[in-house]
Amino acid sequence: MTNTNWSGNIEFADTKTLHPTDIKELQREVTANIKIRARGSAHCFNHIADTDAVAIILDRMPADVVIDAAKKTVTVGAGMKYGEVASFLHEQGWALHNLASLPHISIAGAIATGTHGSGVNSGGLQSAVRSLEIVMADGSLRTINQSHGDLLNAVVVGLGLFGIVSRIELAIEPTFNIGQTIYQSLPRATYAQNFFSIMSTAYSVSYFTTWGPDGIGDVWAKYKEGADIAPDLFGALPAHKKLHPIPGIDARHCTEQLGALGPWHQRLPHFKMESTPSVGDELQSEFFISIEDAPAAFAAIERLSSQINPLLLVSEIRAVAADTHWMAGTYERHVAAFHFTWKKIGAVYDFLPQLEEVLAEFSYRPHLGKVFSAKTSYLQSVFPKFDDFSALTQEFDPTRKFHNQFTQQLLGLT
Repeated sequence: MTNTNWSGNIEFADTKTLHPTDIKELQREVTANIKIRARGSAHCFNHIADTDAVAIILDRMPADVVIDAAKKTVTVGAGMKYGEVASFLHEQGWALHNLASLPHISIAGAIATGTHGSGVNSGGLQSAVRSLEIVMADGSLRTINQSHGDLLNAVVVGLGLFGIVSRIELAIEPTFNIGQTIYQSLPRATYAQNFFSIMSTAYSVSYFTTWGPDGIGDVWAKYKEGADIAPDLFGALPAHKKLHPIPGIDARHCTEQLGALGPWHQRLPHFKMESTPSVGDELQSEFFISIEDAPAAFAAIERLSSQINPLLLVSEIRAVAADTHWMAGTYERHVAAFHFTWKKIGAVYDFLPQLEEVLAEFSYRPHLGKVFSAKTSYLQSVFPKFDDFSALTQEFDPTRKFHNQFTQQLLGLT
């Protein structure tokens, strides 16, 4: 582990970093420390995973992957990475419903910030959660499951504020195969005009563009085995060679393409588990817009394209189904997720308020693990359960043991 986040734009300020090896040790450390905060794989781009006290990382905890075939669930150690669990599940004949664009992220960290994949009928990663085992502020162990109703909805996308999640139960389904077809050079205007049709083309669909003057982008369509594969998308034809989402980058790190069928966990992510995802030296932002507003939001972003392009590596637009998790960008609304992979330069921070001002017309919700400028008052206006969430975190953790400066500012507690 390093003392920075994945992209190196955040230097962590831990006074001590702990790696417990069993649940008893984890409970002891939580009990013994006045301030402590969990960190996953550090694939975040703001200070959400930082602390100036004790950081606790679950990468050495027992995996103990347990499949319950009757319930169609799997229970795993919270510190495991999605790629590790996915490979095991596939070997046993099972699958998760969706994966993010890279498999390197920890399960607990990804879920706690509302990370997702793509698919008009697929919820974010948090939508698979059936129960959580949490070490509370007093060191006690508590399980929260579906029998607790809305409490589970509050705690799943919990930003690390309810306790240290030690184990997670996820819904699973029979394993399946996927093939990726990339349709090249689809005009952005055509994409915007046919947004719903294009995003419904396959099981998982992404549109990549640099918002450059060429006015084009590529559609990454991931078809389930047996689905009809479109020979073209509004004139855009399938690529004949493997591509990287970022133009000019070697595609060897990407999962297999050209329509070749393979297991779900080797196709739903854009990047291989054993390879470097994206470029690493980058910043990321993401904004969730109600899917009905996607074409209008796309047009609004288009008007800023000449300012966006010089700051950008690539932008990805995905669709995610609604869920009931309080602090998810998808809470009670189907969304289009507008993702920006920025160059790691200060000008990005200067530009973001302008982009967010434009998107505020559509009541955007930011991905809380990425770079954004919105303040507490705005977040209260777009996350309907924001105040309930804040109150519940204080009920669970009255001394704010699990908070850091970022979360206190986020909730307006400083």
